[in-house]
Amino acid sequence: MRDILKPAVSLLIICIFITFSVALVYNVTAETIAEREWEALNIAMNEVLPGGAPFEDITEAFPGISDSGGTIKITGAFRSEKGYVFNMIAPGYGGDVAVIIGIDENASISGLRLGSNNETPSLGKRAEEEFFTSRFFGINTSENIGDSVDSISGVTITSTAVKKAAQKACEYYNEYKGGGR
Repeated sequence: MRDILKPAVSLLIICIFITFSVALVYNVTAETIAEREWEALNIAMNEVLPGGAPFEDITEAFPGISDSGGTIKITGAFRSEKGYVFNMIAPGYGGDVAVIIGIDENASISGLRLGSNNETPSLGKRAEEEFFTSRFFGINTSENIGDSVDSISGVTITSTAVKKAAQKACEYYNEYKGGGR
């Protein structure tokens, strides 16, 4: 019995020490990680809405945002003097695709950028390229994006997911602006 108890207690002490160490490192670095994520998000938002900084988080203005009831979800909304930026998630071929959409003060898409995704390299990843994302530039939020933007041949699922995310962002924008905000 003693032969089993001694190694078990040693392993328990080691596990407790490692757990405490990991928790300590997380608590020390959490603020730095959050700052770097915010900086990266600001860079992406400035790409889709040039000159838009500083951005104000208005995510709470969208009720039911954590569960938008569909396959396209909004994960963040930001306002600036130049317009709005919406962070969307849409299901692609390789999983969820993050899409960042900028809408300027003229109710036109000012830019679109894909964020994290697990799409197939040389296929679904082509939706990240400028030849596709630039197709959204200048589209009015009242237009049907499915009619205005052609999908990429061979990348239909991913490009359709991006189009649906952009369409949903336009709907959120129109709903928000229609409410007199």
